[in-house]
Amino acid sequence: MNNKPLLSLLKISSFLIFIGRAYQHLFWDAPFRSFFWDQHLLEPIVTTVFGVSWQSYVTNLNTDHAIQFLTRITGVLYSLCAVISLAINEKSKRWMYSVLKLGSVSLILLALLLTKEKFYHLIMFFEHTIQFGVPIALLYYLKTRNNHQLIFKLKIFIALAFTCHGMYAIGVFYPLPGNFVTMTLNILPVTETSAKNLLFIAGGLDFIIAIAMFIPKTAKIALVYASFWGFITAFARIISGLNYDISISIFHQYFYLVIYRLPHGIVPLIVYIYLTNQGNVNIKNVKSLSSI
Repeated sequence: MNNKPLLSLLKISSFLIFIGRAYQHLFWDAPFRSFFWDQHLLEPIVTTVFGVSWQSYVTNLNTDHAIQFLTRITGVLYSLCAVISLAINEKSKRWMYSVLKLGSVSLILLALLLTKEKFYHLIMFFEHTIQFGVPIALLYYLKTRNNHQLIFKLKIFIALAFTCHGMYAIGVFYPLPGNFVTMTLNILPVTETSAKNLLFIAGGLDFIIAIAMFIPKTAKIALVYASFWGFITAFARIISGLNYDISISIFHQYFYLVIYRLPHGIVPLIVYIYLTNQGNVNIKNVKSLSSI
């Protein structure tokens, strides 16, 4: 089986995740303040180690400048990781692997910070499994070239991301995110009640897809839907934004949200292509044996 398309799409996915997050960190903001301004967590350290009051710490401009510097330098790291994602191969220098590993760890920390922002909803962390999992999968694949293990890992990433998204969408276990409803209302000519009902149905389908992709007879259909839904939910960010205004500023504000979510559609496509190619190889082998 030709592994080049699989590796190429994996590299592109890693690139998109890193470049999208780089755009966010370089031009917008990141959830570092949710950690560094957490009084309950950091006040004992600030008052004991630095010998200043919490009020002085949070109102000091140097604190804010330090957080902004951390945000921008993380954006530089992600930019470098994006370039490395496309260039890396088995013969690449060790530092490239080290930088990509550092970027992968940073994405995991970012997912943890986003989880903290959402009141420690554990599903928020696992909803980002595709985003922090793809660079790890790329590093793993370059080291092992194990197709079966890679595809299994990607399936796990997809299933976790879709399941967690579904748990938010149905609004039963966790509150339905307001931006889900807003995007639906901005894109479709429906009422708020209808939007919530559509999201409930979409959430139910997310659960079905997460299971169906592990069943041989339904895997391909599930992956086609997952890929379609991944692309739709990615582009929904900017389509929803364009409802307010069609301008460069709107693209600047929303497009990075699309970029790092595009792998939500590409990763299921990788698995689908692999299963299709594997099926074709099996058919050829059966024909070859039958002709002997």
